[in-house]
Amino acid sequence: MLAPVPGGTMARRGAEFWRAHLEAWLQSELTQEAYCAGHGLSTKTFYRWRHKEKAAVTAAKASLTLVPVSVSTPTAGGVVRLHSPGGWKIELPDASIPWLAEFLRQLR
Repeated sequence: MLAPVPGGTMARRGAEFWRAHLEAWLQSELTQEAYCAGHGLSTKTFYRWRHKEKAAVTAAKASLTLVPVSVSTPTAGGVVRLHSPGGWKIELPDASIPWLAEFLRQLR
């Protein structure tokens, strides 16, 4: 991720630099090669960062899956039970319901 800078030296460019260029390229309607040539960027490095960002977006989308739920009438000695299709289970005393509701709101 080194790019030439004035004076012929090399400078390390971070994720924010490449995200900004990826966004600008998407809006430019240029090919990757034309955009890189116009901005003095390595096409190989540009491609690598594009691949990294695509993978990060895909992973972020896959990390949260919404599933249908059912709500039933509470029983005495209330316990909230959460069961996932993947097999995990969480049990909370019903006193934790306000906490759980706030936690789920924060996930949005």
